[in-house]
Amino acid sequence: MSDQKAAELPATSAGSEDRLESQVYRNLFDKIRFGTFGMGQRLPSEVQLCEEFGVSRPVIRAALAKLRDSGLIVSRQGSGSFVNSPVQTTGSGYTPLTSITDIATYFRFRRVIEAASVEQAAERADRSSVARLNALVDEMRSRLSRNEETVQHDISFHTTIAELSDNRFLIETIEMLQPHWIFVGNFVRSLGMTGQRKGKRMTGEHMAIVEAIGAGDAKAARKAMQVHIDGSERRVFKGEP
Repeated sequence: MSDQKAAELPATSAGSEDRLESQVYRNLFDKIRFGTFGMGQRLPSEVQLCEEFGVSRPVIRAALAKLRDSGLIVSRQGSGSFVNSPVQTTGSGYTPLTSITDIATYFRFRRVIEAASVEQAAERADRSSVARLNALVDEMRSRLSRNEETVQHDISFHTTIAELSDNRFLIETIEMLQPHWIFVGNFVRSLGMTGQRKGKRMTGEHMAIVEAIGAGDAKAARKAMQVHIDGSERRVFKGEP
């Protein structure tokens, strides 16, 4: 869709409002994902969005509600809707993400930190540790099958790996990244229709990490972790399953 009248959605009957809502949602989602609307930026008014997409106000409101439910925007009474950004909940740690570039840098940072974390975990993990990781993967698989969110379980998986490294600085780093993790996780979950395929791919990546840790293979664990984080980045920026 172009920024001109091509951005308008095809005229449909009232029975097609759900489809129109989804199209508006996806268009706005992509504009947030690719930085057209930056973090903290105000979205156009409902009237402006109606004109841009050529749809009724109820359709726009439904699409905005879906974005709010996904945690991607927040509404402020009398001011409109704004792109959400993670809030720093403590006086220490990393400052909030403020741009798409920040999100890309976040993934590059995780790639470095978690490669070190999983290497050390593979050298130290025992059977009970591997069982804990397998249990977390099983729980995520189960929740994905019910289309339930898994962000906190994903954080627990990576935090457990950091704990197995027995390195307090790696553990503390993962903990400080959690506000960003939750925010970025909403982007992945918001890709919606590819949920089952996406979940299968993500679970496979987690299992490859656990298998490498269980084998005590630090090199394979490092590679599996990097593959997983690269996959997570693609799911955010390219919408891949």
